[in-house]
Amino acid sequence: MKKILILCLLSLSLWSTALTNVYSVTYKGSIDTIEENILEHFKEVKLVVPWKLDILNEFKRKGLEKKFGKNFNTSHLSSVRTIVACNGKFGNMIINADPTMMAFCPIRITLIEKDGKTTVLYVRPTSAPKDSKAYPILKKLEKKVIKAIEDANDFENKS
Repeated sequence: MKKILILCLLSLSLWSTALTNVYSVTYKGSIDTIEENILEHFKEVKLVVPWKLDILNEFKRKGLEKKFGKNFNTSHLSSVRTIVACNGKFGNMIINADPTMMAFCPIRITLIEKDGKTTVLYVRPTSAPKDSKAYPILKKLEKKVIKAIEDANDFENKS
């Protein structure tokens, strides 16, 4: 009986993790290395990167470190960056199916670094309404992006 209960609790835990709207994976490695790997692999799989931003440095440049004082970056992250990417084929298919779902395309990847580890965060397009005509396309886009992130860093140690 205990084994069944433990198995059920473990399954429930895995199920709830799978349902999160944010994909997250952490690698042992610098943000520079992880970002470079992602950018190179995105190019290979035709995810065009029209924009990227070093968020933490931008906050500092805007004087937020001084403005917020001890309340600035209380998580003690060493770097926060974002990458915006898009794929013309997927974008066009989403526009044609349901233009309101373009909020998910282009996609945005956020990288955070702390203590020599970099976490890649990605809002899953499958958090969109399932009744949207664009939903099947968003599912394919999500798989493509996650596979690209993982393939780009498959030699890095996951933590």
